[in-house]
Amino acid sequence: MQKYKIDRTNLITYKHQKTKKVKSARCRYLAKSHIVNCDAQNQSFIYVNYRGSLFKKVKFQNCKIGGCDFWGTTFNNCDFRGANISDCVFMACKFYNCDFTDTIIDYTTIVNTSLTECKNIFIASTTQIYTTYPKCDLSDNLKDVIDNLKFNKNLRKCKLLHISDKKYNELNLFLLQQRFTNKELTELLMQLSNHSTATITTYKKLERQLKKIKEGGTI
Repeated sequence: MQKYKIDRTNLITYKHQKTKKVKSARCRYLAKSHIVNCDAQNQSFIYVNYRGSLFKKVKFQNCKIGGCDFWGTTFNNCDFRGANISDCVFMACKFYNCDFTDTIIDYTTIVNTSLTECKNIFIASTTQIYTTYPKCDLSDNLKDVIDNLKFNKNLRKCKLLHISDKKYNELNLFLLQQRFTNKELTELLMQLSNHSTATITTYKKLERQLKKIKEGGTI
């Protein structure tokens, strides 16, 4: 498998240091980032992929977190009070002693993730919670189109359609099948190869790009 340079964030405030600031980010693949004892208050994180990242003692108060992917991400003693979390995907995440007082969580997908250590968490009715990883039923035509996108550099790096050479990202495909018919999805993914994928870093960004293609055509 081809290797890619990962644009990760390693930001740690050590003892006796001034608390470091986490800056807003958009359309970035920041897998395996480590952010410890830092201040992210009032920042905006839009379409950021934090797959496999670790956040410890991070203040996310009053943040806007939209369209982000958190796969296997760990949050330890983080403060989300007053944050707005929408259109995100939390897959197999771990939360330890996190405060969600007055936090809005809507239009989000939470999979195989325990929320028992999330203080004062409120899940809006628009958010879907799955206790197990969903499976999807793919037609042969849809599989062919997905396989043809296997070597799209950006989709491959961000693991949006394939987790590995032999394994589909069934969660993302399952979610796409909730938004499009199989015929639509097949044709839209076929057309995607004619568009730039440089800013497609998360599931929600992929979904919205496909909707944009659909609105511009006659599918």
